[in-house]
Amino acid sequence: MYFCFSLKNFTFIRFGLKSVKKFYKKAKISHIFLKIIGLHVCFFAGLNLYATALQVDVSAKSGILINAKTGAVLWEKKPHELMYPASTTKMITALYAYEKKGGHLHETVVAPYDAVCAVAPHIKRNSGMNHPPYRLEFGGTHMGIQTGEELSFRSLLEGLLLASGNDAANVIAHYVSGSIDAFMDEMNRFVKEKGCFHTTLYQPHGLPHPEHKTTAYDLALLAREFLRHPTLAQIAGLRQAVRPKTNKQGETLLSQHNALLRPGRFYYPKAKGIKTGYTVDAGYCIVTAAEDEHRELVVVLLGCSSLAQRYQDAIALFDAAFNEQLVQRVLLPKGCDVFVHNYKEGAEPLKAVLQEAAVIHYYPSEEPVLKTQLIWDPVVFPVREGQKVGCLEVKEEGQRLVASFPIIAVKSVGAAWGYRFLKLWQGARGSILMGALGLMILGGLGYKYGRRSYKNHPRN
Repeated sequence: MYFCFSLKNFTFIRFGLKSVKKFYKKAKISHIFLKIIGLHVCFFAGLNLYATALQVDVSAKSGILINAKTGAVLWEKKPHELMYPASTTKMITALYAYEKKGGHLHETVVAPYDAVCAVAPHIKRNSGMNHPPYRLEFGGTHMGIQTGEELSFRSLLEGLLLASGNDAANVIAHYVSGSIDAFMDEMNRFVKEKGCFHTTLYQPHGLPHPEHKTTAYDLALLAREFLRHPTLAQIAGLRQAVRPKTNKQGETLLSQHNALLRPGRFYYPKAKGIKTGYTVDAGYCIVTAAEDEHRELVVVLLGCSSLAQRYQDAIALFDAAFNEQLVQRVLLPKGCDVFVHNYKEGAEPLKAVLQEAAVIHYYPSEEPVLKTQLIWDPVVFPVREGQKVGCLEVKEEGQRLVASFPIIAVKSVGAAWGYRFLKLWQGARGSILMGALGLMILGGLGYKYGRRSYKNHPRN
């Protein structure tokens, strides 16, 4: 038994009721919406596939684990709670600076006094407004930049991401925007444009400030953006980098702070960076990535209780995800359902089936919510049996295309009589018009040369 519903401007596809019930059962469809506009048919089926979150116990006060490519959340713990980011702020500084000045990696930057001068922490905190939020503090991490020193933009990025240089953060900010205050205004607008609505930054390095806060979720979003830049990802993953000789100092070696990248107790071979951080108020923090079997993941942990726990928690999350087994789900078997579409050019309705089974693969913690969209091609009749006439697209809720499966004609369909007549008439009309145009041209030429001959040979 079939059903068919038509409106003036909409025609709904015909399905066998048994087939519909089978599809409901197999794909867990919450709703079906079928609509034809012109030659396209859209078939939406909300597939209620619910992910099984990873079960990992961590000490961090807040954290999240996501797929860097898709944004799927595999695990989370208070991901939207406002937290102090400490030096993970430097990842955001590097990202914004690179997006604005990425083509100038070898440009020479001169360090101004205001960017590298420092005060004692207690003096800065007790001075009210006498020192700006970006003022450096004695005892903080740095790469040892001196006033007037000339370094390349790339060396500054290496000092920022490897050595966690607070001085490098200030010098970069001044270089990119002309002043550190201007840089902070720009970077706060930048993070909002990236969808990080709970992030407010007061300086480019992450030294303590009561209102300098973000969330694990926001940092994960920015980490995804960071990893889209191969140069940044490559720098963040270095174990060491040579800081060349400058006009002020000799050559030195910059070392990676992230223990996941260095041989030792917490070495994790799949790790790719990105940035660690620590202050008394923030606790031990990390934004890091790892890749295995073409699956790239990002972990953000804020407020860990100890340095060791920071790395142990990150490794536990990565291992839990990478140990998952890939799951296969058949959305529609091959030939299970016949899709029907009425083309006005066809002698009869065009029937099609999937050329192959619609199958997707996913990890249990990333089980997606899907929508399928059936799109008919603007075919030219006659259509042959087995000819591709459209496709079934499978998309995630965010409209990311997961897979596309061709649909093929069940049998040959000829052109409708009216359509054939129209084509013949169009062809004949074209021939008639071309013939008439040719006669007009010949007539015009004959008239022209006839008048010329007449003028040259007047009658007596």
